[in-house]
Amino acid sequence: MGERSLKRVRNELVVSIVDTLQRSGTVGQAASREIWRDMLSGELGAQVEPLTGDRLRPWLLMVVRECTAVGDGLACLVRSLEYVEQESRVVAELWPLVDEWEAVDFFSEADLRSLQPVLQSIGSADLPAMARRASRSRVQELPAWCRTAWQVFLRLAGENTPHGELPPSMAFLSLTAEWLLEDGRADAAERLRRFNREQAGPLGVDTLLADWQHSEFPQPEPSLVPAYLLIQFEPDRVEADRYYVSHWRQSDSEGWHPVRGETVHLRREALPGVVERLVEETESRWADLRQPVILEFVLPWELLNEPVEWWWKESDSPAPTPLALDYPVVVRSLERLQRAAWHRPWHTKWRQLSERPADSHPHWSRPAQDGAYFFHLERELKEDRHAVCLVLSEPPGEDSGAGRREVLAGLRAGVPAMIWHRRDCSDPSFHDAVGEILQDRGLGGLEDRVREWRKEALALGPDGWDQHVGRHLAILLDDPDRKPSPPGPV
Repeated sequence: MGERSLKRVRNELVVSIVDTLQRSGTVGQAASREIWRDMLSGELGAQVEPLTGDRLRPWLLMVVRECTAVGDGLACLVRSLEYVEQESRVVAELWPLVDEWEAVDFFSEADLRSLQPVLQSIGSADLPAMARRASRSRVQELPAWCRTAWQVFLRLAGENTPHGELPPSMAFLSLTAEWLLEDGRADAAERLRRFNREQAGPLGVDTLLADWQHSEFPQPEPSLVPAYLLIQFEPDRVEADRYYVSHWRQSDSEGWHPVRGETVHLRREALPGVVERLVEETESRWADLRQPVILEFVLPWELLNEPVEWWWKESDSPAPTPLALDYPVVVRSLERLQRAAWHRPWHTKWRQLSERPADSHPHWSRPAQDGAYFFHLERELKEDRHAVCLVLSEPPGEDSGAGRREVLAGLRAGVPAMIWHRRDCSDPSFHDAVGEILQDRGLGGLEDRVREWRKEALALGPDGWDQHVGRHLAILLDDPDRKPSPPGPV
C-alpha cells in the first residue's frame, strides 16, 4: 500500500466516519442518540454501551471501532441511523465511507486514494449503464449517493464476484478508462489501467482482465421478466385526507430485490401529480432498460376503486396520455399486505393460480339479499380451493357497502385476483367482457386480457372511451411473493 499502511488507512476511515457522525442532530441530542444506540444494538445483535459523561467523540470512536469488528457492522451503524433520520445528508455521506471500508478490504494491497482525483472528477458519464455492464447486469440501480465514478467504484468493490468473472469494480475501471480516452484524457486513463494491472496479480485475475480488455462485452438479451414500479398510498391515521406515498423500483430479472424510494406526505388531491412525477423519474432511470414495465398500486380501502390507470402522464402538455396507454396497471390491497393473519390462505390460493391456472376458476358474487350472504361468500371461497378470482357484484366504495364487504370476504379467503366494474357491475357489457377474460383458457395472464380490453377503449380516443367497458375494468392482482421491502423501524 506504499507509504500509507493498511492500518493507517482504516484509522483514517474511522476518523472520517466519526467526523461525519458528529454533524448528526440525532447523535448530538441525548434522547435521539439513545434511540439510535438501541436500534444499533438490535442490528448488531450485541449491546452498545451508552454514553456516560459528556465526552462524545471518544464514545463515538469506541462505537465505530466495535462496529468494524463485526462483519457488516458499519452498514448496521448507518442503517440504524437511517431509521431515525431517514435520507438525511449525514446518512448520504456515511454510506460511501462504508463502501470505502469494504473496498479497502477487497484491495488490501492498494492505496485507493490514488484513484480518487480522477474518479471524483467524473460525474457526467452514464454511470448506471456502466455499473450494469461491469456487473453483468447484476447491479440494476445505483444508490442516490453514487454521484461520481469514485463512489460507483467503491460501491462495486463490495459486490460479490462469481467464479470466473472479473471483479465488477475492476471492470468498471476498465470501462471508465475507455471513457476517459474518448474524452481526451489519456494520462488519467492510463492511471486506472495501471492500477488494474497491479491488482490483477494479487487477485489472480490476470487472464480475466486481459480477456475483458481485448473483447467486446456482450450485451445481455432483453429480459422477458417485467420490471415493476410499486406505488403505495397509506392513510395518515391522525390527519384526515392525507397519505404517505411510498414507492419501490424492481428491475432485477434474477430475483425480487425492490429498491425503495423516498416517502412523501401529501393531501389526496396531490396523489395523481406525485404518481406522474414518479413515473417520469423512473422512466429516466430506466432509459436503457429493455424489459416490459408494470405499474402496481397498493391501495387502502377508500382508494381501491380509484381509476389509477387513467391518471395522466405529461399532464402539462397539450396532449397528455393516460397511464393505461403505456403500462399494464393492477391494484393491490394495502390491508392485506399489513394483515399477516391473512397471508397463509393468500399464499395457498396464489400457488393454485400460478402453478395450475387451467385447473382454477372464478367465483361470481351475486347481489346480496341479506347480511348473512357475506358470511356464506367467505365460507364458499375458503372451501373451494380452486376459486382464485372473485368477480364483484358491486364496486368497492369508501363506505362499508356490499362491494367492500365482498372484497373483505375475498381477502380473508386468500383470493389473489378480483375484477369489477368501477361504476356498475350489473352492466351486461361488463359480464360479457369478464366472461371472455375468464373463459376456458384458464386464469393465466389475467392482467394481459384486461389490458386488451383497455386498449379497445383507448382506440376510441378521449371522446369515446368513456362509453366502452374497458374504460371501467378494475383488476386487483396480488402476488404474495412480490411484497414491498419493509421500511424498517420508524
